[in-house]
Amino acid sequence: MTLLKRKRVFAAKIEATPGTAEALTATEASFNCYEIMLQHEIELEQRETQGAFAMRASVPGGYKGGITFKHDASWDGTATEPSWVDTFLPACGWVKSGQVFTPRTEAPGTNVKTLTIAAYVDGVIKQLRGCVGTFKLVCPAGKPAVFEFDFKGVWSTPTDGAILTPTYPTAQPLRFASSVTTWNSVNLLVENMTLDSGNTIFLREDPANAAGFGAGIITNRMVKITGNPEAKTVATQDRYGKLLDMSEHALTFSLDGPTNSVITIAAPKAQIQSISEADRENLVVDEIEWGCNRDGSTIDTECSITFTAAT
Repeated sequence: MTLLKRKRVFAAKIEATPGTAEALTATEASFNCYEIMLQHEIELEQRETQGAFAMRASVPGGYKGGITFKHDASWDGTATEPSWVDTFLPACGWVKSGQVFTPRTEAPGTNVKTLTIAAYVDGVIKQLRGCVGTFKLVCPAGKPAVFEFDFKGVWSTPTDGAILTPTYPTAQPLRFASSVTTWNSVNLLVENMTLDSGNTIFLREDPANAAGFGAGIITNRMVKITGNPEAKTVATQDRYGKLLDMSEHALTFSLDGPTNSVITIAAPKAQIQSISEADRENLVVDEIEWGCNRDGSTIDTECSITFTAAT
């Protein structure tokens, strides 16, 4: 049977117990994901033979894999966040309080979560369990913003099975428009802004498990934001001076929805980590990377994603 790449469906569910696979149904596939690719990452242990250059049969190591996919920053502007946010972000270590998501320094459990994820590929089911991830939020000016997710988990042997038929959400993507984008209270005229959650992902070894792994865990993070604002005079904003004097300032930008809903990204202590000159249609621009630093003595405050419902 010939398999068609575009005929695939993504499903994911938060695990009650990290590393224990959840059953997936059409309800857990109600996402508008795209560019879905699930691959194994199993290393084979090679074994030399004696008396010649040939090798003996290789032995597979631990069963692990990864999946990458994209999802528009879509939201209907109600007081309830969309299911894709409540599912994916906690498994990337970003936890909700009210309508604000912030990164947490915690192992999976009460707040941070793990996922069971599957790709239904035209009759073949590829699945991972115990998944944790990292993401980038890519925001091109005037265009829809996109979350790019990268999850790692424990690989399960593929099986044949019917593709799911979910009911897809109808919320429209939010655009990087109607946004006051500022750093140190200076307006930034940018072509693109990107938030990188910067998670370090580790699969915990477990020899009691046939796969050799139990579940994933986030062991570190370095949140950063990159952008390419038009260059300014030193009098307007001394960016090279601020690089050298280790200045930290508030950086904020937002996404605007068709129903006046807004998603705001804010880093209270953004510090320039690198800056270089570039051009955009013969305009001088600065390619800047900001590190999102801890805000004083309070942990897990380096960045936030706030959902503000339509009014």
